[in-house]
Amino acid sequence: MQKLLPSEQIAEFLDFLQECQSIYKTNIQEVWKYDKRQQDQLHDLEFAMDYKERCRIGTRVHNERLARRACKDQAEMTEEIAKFCSDKQNKQFLDKLKGLVERQRRAEEYLTGERHYNRRGGDAEC
Repeated sequence: MQKLLPSEQIAEFLDFLQECQSIYKTNIQEVWKYDKRQQDQLHDLEFAMDYKERCRIGTRVHNERLARRACKDQAEMTEEIAKFCSDKQNKQFLDKLKGLVERQRRAEEYLTGERHYNRRGGDAEC
């Protein structure tokens, strides 16, 4: 297994934080959608004419509640990370980390690239 360069490790961490923010936002929006749909389904249940229709609606409500729970659990799993990233002071820190990645990457390119020395005296013989 090849060891990652420091800039790659920092970049992976920043990508992880950004991914957690995205997961949180997506899942919170899904939870809101399920909450809105539930109200419609309760009205459908209220106006259902027979037992079969109520059973069908009940099964649909049950399945959507399970899906909502999965989204909510995922949102809660990433909530603290998303809040950390959204905080104004932490956002400045994360921006500084992004700048650090670029500076570190340049230093690594210099150190791992082909280097040569340009003589200052102009004469190759000593």
